[in-house]
Amino acid sequence: MSDAFVADFLGVFAVLQRGDRTLFVGNERRIGGRDVATWDLPGGRVERGELLHEALARELHEETGLVLDGEPSFLFVQEGARSRGGDRVHAWRSFFFAVQASGEPVAGNEVHAVRWLTPAEMRAELTAPYHDSFRTWLERGGTWFRSEWTD
Repeated sequence: MSDAFVADFLGVFAVLQRGDRTLFVGNERRIGGRDVATWDLPGGRVERGELLHEALARELHEETGLVLDGEPSFLFVQEGARSRGGDRVHAWRSFFFAVQASGEPVAGNEVHAVRWLTPAEMRAELTAPYHDSFRTWLERGGTWFRSEWTD
């Protein structure tokens, strides 16, 4: 990402749980000026003209090969801003949904790996600035969170 303003992000993310484990995908993100391996929920950008549930189904399939079973259930929304050098470079709004899917996930072209994380593993692994809302939601619930990411 350059230092210039980046287009705002509208995203959707799938929370797929089996027992006490939640599905995550391996990504690489630029955080604090360096490339960092992260575990993120399957999901991504809503494309122009796309509805949230359409983007959710597309992203889940692209990243894991899974197909949604039934309708997603809204969990929460995260609104955030990323700043660098005191200037806001972009804002994001991400919607999180509980989903059901059958089959076993496999890493698609857009991700490095898939992994089912336990609550203890999530506390240890979810350290990126944008993970704050998901960690808070896990601990105490809620439907709206604000997040700040400063590089």
